[in-house]
Amino acid sequence: MRLEWLTSFVAVVDNGGFAAAANATYRSQPRVSTHIAELERRLGATVIDRHERPVKLTAAGAAFLTHARAVLRHLEAGELDVAAVLDLLRGSVSLGFYPSVGAAFVPRLLREFTRKHPDVTVSLLEAPTTLLGRALREGKVELALRPVLPAPVEPLSSHVLWEEPLVAVVPAQGHPLSGRDRVGLAEVAAHRIITIGSTTEGNQQFETQEAFRRAGLDPDIVLQTNEPQTLVALTRAGFGVGVTNALAMSISKLQGIATVPIRDALCMRQVALFWDDRRDLQPAARVLIESIRSAPPPEATAAVPAQIGSG
Repeated sequence: MRLEWLTSFVAVVDNGGFAAAANATYRSQPRVSTHIAELERRLGATVIDRHERPVKLTAAGAAFLTHARAVLRHLEAGELDVAAVLDLLRGSVSLGFYPSVGAAFVPRLLREFTRKHPDVTVSLLEAPTTLLGRALREGKVELALRPVLPAPVEPLSSHVLWEEPLVAVVPAQGHPLSGRDRVGLAEVAAHRIITIGSTTEGNQQFETQEAFRRAGLDPDIVLQTNEPQTLVALTRAGFGVGVTNALAMSISKLQGIATVPIRDALCMRQVALFWDDRRDLQPAARVLIESIRSAPPPEATAAVPAQIGSG
């Protein structure tokens, strides 16, 4: 079994034909055809149905494809591991995150990471919290920064990075909660509430809804939004009292607005790094994990020592 046979085989599958595979691998089309023929002789089975356009895998080819990909993936990982030992880390890694952490944490993280590892390509995906778990499971990203709540539907591994208080967001002047050092959750619940979350993504419990539930409170929630500036604008207009996390407010425009910490112990948000441990993490991803774990948390948050575990 020769490595070039596997490379050509996977290229034919991924590119839908022999000519396209030849272009992708910088080989001649006859050379690619020879590799596939030699692979089939070695296996004693036809792996590509050449009568279809685009070409299709046979049952034997489908059975072998997973193993061929695994061999190529492990060889690439070995090369990257050697490069890492030589302090010549190369490769790529993909990172997902929700908007607030994208503004308050990711730029500083990437500036330091790319300074230390200039040959690593980092691709980014910004998405709502509830979609990041799916992105991990589908392989769209290798790592994701998201709040612990709402809990991912997908079984994922995680490491808690920091926690931050929930805050009441009120007009700076003339509101009964403004000018206070702290307020109680029951005091906040006496007002109409604008909070984080989405009614279009199912009844998922964000930290704010969970805090009200655990405190036995049933406030009048007039809007759930994933946009901090929407929450701020409606609060400024007197539509209700905002309840959200401190990090979102730290990167928002707060003219005419006051944020007041909610003193109840239940009113905290935790943010974690998530990944899918069913997938092999390449050296670049593993190094980025360590960079994230060692990076100082954003302002308005506090680091939380935590154990790695399944989420």
